[in-house]
Amino acid sequence: MEQNTLLNTEVSRRYSKALFSISSKENSEQEIYNEVSNLLEIFKSNDLFFKLFLSPLLSSKSQLKLVSNLFSNTDKKKIKVSKNVLAFLKVLAKNGRLKILLSSLYGFQNLVKSMHKEININLTTAFPISDDNLNKIKSILLKKTDKKINIISNVDKKIIGGIILQSGSSLIDASIRNKILKLNNIKKGVN
Repeated sequence: MEQNTLLNTEVSRRYSKALFSISSKENSEQEIYNEVSNLLEIFKSNDLFFKLFLSPLLSSKSQLKLVSNLFSNTDKKKIKVSKNVLAFLKVLAKNGRLKILLSSLYGFQNLVKSMHKEININLTTAFPISDDNLNKIKSILLKKTDKKINIISNVDKKIIGGIILQSGSSLIDASIRNKILKLNNIKKGVN
């Protein structure tokens, strides 16, 4: 499963770079960035929409039909996207890759932000973190890099305690769950 996740990450990275390359050639990075942000908001706000795109049951033909039914650059009854984003969605669907759409869109955002010297960092904690602690983490990270830091805070009670920091493919997992898993693996190795 881990190898499959790594493969999907690499594949989504390639698609992100392709969209970034097209937007760079046309000097439309910011317009497409805004469009991608709007699409991501739709995914966040509509759970059914999100699940539909992640469905492993859809063939590439069904995925292409889904994209054609939902998105258009001319039809006002559909979700309006630019011709480049529509072409991007259709290529993903045609190749049966809609399940990596979200990671590709986030990857594109990260490429645009790194171009503008910004870094998105996903922070996962077991409980909501105070603004004071969030600012302390941000200042520590600012000392390590000369880029603007955007922290996206998530709460996941499954990590039990500690924090997980992720930026792109870099991951720092200082969660209690991770430490327990490591101890269990060591214990299994001893037996």
